Amino acid sequence: MILTARQNEIVAAALTLIADGGIQNLTMKKIAAKLGVSEPALYRHFNGKSEIVKALIKGFDEGIPEHSGDSRGLAAVKTFVRDRLQQATENPPLARVMFSEELFMDDPEFSGLCMEMRHRHRARMCADFAAAAELGEIRSDIAPEILFPLVFGPVRLLVKQWGMSGGIFDLKAKGEELLAALTKMLAPAERNAR
Repeated sequence: MILTARQNEIVAAALTLIADGGIQNLTMKKIAAKLGVSEPALYRHFNGKSEIVKALIKGFDEGIPEHSGDSRGLAAVKTFVRDRLQQATENPPLARVMFSEELFMDDPEFSGLCMEMRHRHRARMCADFAAAAELGEIRSDIAPEILFPLVFGPVRLLVKQWGMSGGIFDLKAKGEELLAALTKMLAPAERNAR
């Protein structure tokens, strides 16, 4: 979905409003006030609040390549995590909303979009975990479907903590520490014995 510059401004304003007060804080009136325009002006760019929220949810995937270039296995997993941390760092309100699917649970359409995104990411990461095990980069006795929440649970928590703290620590540096610890924990037994 390619948005115009003005549509991106509207989505960014919506994101800030949601980050500051939850989905109930998002109204066309508040978006218009935040941007200093009239409510009818917003309708030239979006049909309504629902369309703005859809663009916001779809935008979570922007900046995250569908594939990790030439990398595969553990390198691809690390690239995906680093891309998420970069995305949050560049857009701090996103850090408070990025992994907050519960904000959208009351709307089947919005929650459906969030679940589709999560399933796509899970499938991609499971393939990368399987490749990492095949390459001998990580232990092979844990199913990729189990590795996904084991790895991304801490990543989600780190991003949420950073967002809730107002960004008081270096997210990328803490992310690298987390990746190093996870890499060590997932290393094949013979590597950990060294």
